[in-house]
Amino acid sequence: MNENELDEVRSIEDGLKNAYNGDLRGTVEAIDKLRDFAFQLIHQEADAENELDIKALIISIGDIARAAAETKMEQACAASGRVLGDITLEAASQKREPLAIKTLSIVGSLALEFAEKGLDTAAKGAVESLGNCGKYFSRIKMETLVSLSEAYLMQVALKSMGKGLPESGIAAAGFLGEIGAASAEQAIENSTLEAAVILEDLGNAAVRENSEPHTRAVIEALENLGTAVSQHGLKNILVQIAWSLETIRVLTLERGLKGACFAAKAALESINTAGLLDEEQNLEKIREIKEFHSLILKKR
Repeated sequence: MNENELDEVRSIEDGLKNAYNGDLRGTVEAIDKLRDFAFQLIHQEADAENELDIKALIISIGDIARAAAETKMEQACAASGRVLGDITLEAASQKREPLAIKTLSIVGSLALEFAEKGLDTAAKGAVESLGNCGKYFSRIKMETLVSLSEAYLMQVALKSMGKGLPESGIAAAGFLGEIGAASAEQAIENSTLEAAVILEDLGNAAVRENSEPHTRAVIEALENLGTAVSQHGLKNILVQIAWSLETIRVLTLERGLKGACFAAKAALESINTAGLLDEEQNLEKIREIKEFHSLILKKR
């Protein structure tokens, strides 16, 4: 084992020891050193041994994050998410997609574990990494990674709502809108549509939880996504966004979430003025949606 490998092992040991002892500064310093080691490995020849070395390293960072979670050291958990996000982006920029997928999966798993433990700040930190990675993947058109980012953000948002966490779920909704907007800029219709559909599901879930803050965050994300979609002429997706907002508006009306209901109505009007819902066939589709929801509400 060479000196560099010994330094890496020492950093892992220091990170775990400091995490279990509640030493924030020492834990973060160890994590940052491991980030530097990972970057060095990413730029080396991508053979089987190199791949195993990097995977072992990123798994170790995840282990340190879990140890920090046990001692409720949320800033160290968030730092781990940030570092793993940096490694994911670097792997993607070097066209090492399998490694980027593996690292992003660890970030997503950590975000869910933090939310499950009620560590809102830690979960939000991991959400920020997922969101920033998702936007970057959209810009370089790595659709598999975009979809994976969106899927993890959806799961974290749902978990956060269920746990009553005020920050991470709202952040996840916002990033979904931003990823969708970034995908719209690149004319990646599948990823843009996926973001819209996920946001509709999250909005419905937020209404069921009677969480007005989460509902309003979803509405804002859909409105921002609608603006981006209209600017890039994706008419079918704009109809889907209007559908989503109308669905949420009707549900908020039924549940008595007046602020969210008003926000959904305002967002719908904003999207209508974007200029792409003036076609008769699209307006007819919206009328059909309204009639459909009216029938559902009458049956309840």
